[in-house]
Amino acid sequence: MPRPAHSALALAGLLAAAGATHFLAPKPFDSIVPRALPGSPRTWTRVSGVAELALAAGLAAP
Repeated sequence: MPRPAHSALALAGLLAAAGATHFLAPKPFDSIVPRALPGSPRTWTRVSGVAELALAAGLAAP
């Protein structure tokens, strides 16, 4: 399996850091969730954090 390019690994690192921050310090993310979305802002913060972590994993290990 080919290794990912350095730019892909850098992006994976940024996405992983952002994804982890959604769980470690969620309040700033909660405040930018549109009110039109159903459910609580914290749920959407967690969902987007999981999505960023999944994207980071996909880039780091394609």
